[in-house]
Amino acid sequence: MAEHTTDIKSRIKALIGQGESSEVEFKSARGGFPGSFWESYSAFANTNGGTIVLGVVEKDNRFSFDGLTEETIVRYKKIFWDCAHNKGKISVCLPRESDVRIEQIEESYILICDIPRANYELRPVYIGSNPFGSTYRRNHEGDYLCTDAEVRRMFADAEHDRHSQDGRILAGFEFERDIDKESLHQYRQTLASLQPTHPWIGISDMDFLKKIGAYTTEYETGKEGFTLAGILMFGKYDSITNPSGDPMYFVDYRERIATDNPDIRWTHRIYPDGMWEANLYQYYVRVYNRLIQSLPRPFMIKDGVRQEETPAHDAVREALINAIVHQDVNAQGHIIVERTDKSLVFMNQGMMLVSKKQYFEGGRSICRNPILQKMFMMLGRAEKAGSGVDKIVSGWKYLGWPLPTVAEETRPDYVVLTMQLGTEPDKKTRQENPIRKPDKNPLQESPINRYCGGSKSWSSVLSQSRYSIFYSIWD
Repeated sequence: MAEHTTDIKSRIKALIGQGESSEVEFKSARGGFPGSFWESYSAFANTNGGTIVLGVVEKDNRFSFDGLTEETIVRYKKIFWDCAHNKGKISVCLPRESDVRIEQIEESYILICDIPRANYELRPVYIGSNPFGSTYRRNHEGDYLCTDAEVRRMFADAEHDRHSQDGRILAGFEFERDIDKESLHQYRQTLASLQPTHPWIGISDMDFLKKIGAYTTEYETGKEGFTLAGILMFGKYDSITNPSGDPMYFVDYRERIATDNPDIRWTHRIYPDGMWEANLYQYYVRVYNRLIQSLPRPFMIKDGVRQEETPAHDAVREALINAIVHQDVNAQGHIIVERTDKSLVFMNQGMMLVSKKQYFEGGRSICRNPILQKMFMMLGRAEKAGSGVDKIVSGWKYLGWPLPTVAEETRPDYVVLTMQLGTEPDKKTRQENPIRKPDKNPLQESPINRYCGGSKSWSSVLSQSRYSIFYSIWD
């Protein structure tokens, strides 16, 4: 085996540093095709995808090549494809032919395998025939074995089109006891102000709840009742957290601004403290009105009406609603929104149903809670066509502020959208973007460029793959 000088350590670390450590795995194959390869395959497929480099050994943070021959690496490539197409070995074959290739580095050969992130319909990706006890995910520490609860949540996501979380019918809930009429009437008044000729304006409260999906009948079984979406949106807090509803329900808004006092954790907080009915509609109203205080308000008169809202307001509104409608109510955790002097952060429990790249490309709407999404759409809020993220990005571009970023955290699972706050936008930016009329709604050459002295670069080899570990979601 060709040993290399200690500078290979820094070169490989630089390589990993260009992507995320959770997206690159080096494996030795001197003793044969490693069984742990499939654990990493499963982990990458169930998380954000990644690259496995076969034929590199790491010991005490020192990296060296296995010195594999061309004959050996060709045999390993065949083993990979034989196993990848064998459902008794791995549940689904994800890579394309171009994702798996052989490279020569001096006298050594390596096999580079790019494993894409599996679509939500294909997850969990597991080893063997039983997903429980053989499904893996990835974090910064490496591959970890999923719990049975994590596996079940993946299966639930795969079936969400037919069995949405918020469409579950709750037994025993009643209108008079469990619905907060004030929240329902506020919602209906807002709808009436936005669409005064809508045919649902004059119908009864119960008929209205049925129209928007808050109450439904299951034709196949005859079962009827309030949906989880209806109770979450308009229910009383004690009813929401009843064991028959969502007993772990909690919503949290945390604000820390204009203070350097380390003893002050939050300067303002909104959470279920018994002072308000903490359903999702009331949470949305209260939190949105706090968040927009961080935005500059232009003073402009048009047709005798002061113009106050901008695309940035749309961005904040869409980010807040995204956290609400994409939450995984079966996952550990709860919705958290934070406002500081530097940023707005939106956190919802669960995994993303699309990749980060798909998230920012938009154009495909995949929502865990489509009934909640519909309820916000009725008020002109939320986007079903996949353009919601476009509003978030364009709203921050309008202000000339840093583009939003999204990240996934594991154990517990969270999707984290961060929108950095900048300084007052310059006049040029303002003039280039139209102010829109407010809605009627009152809510308002480096060391890694060589293979240890070889002529071929790490970056050139890995960048040939369809799934590049260096890609930026903003490219």
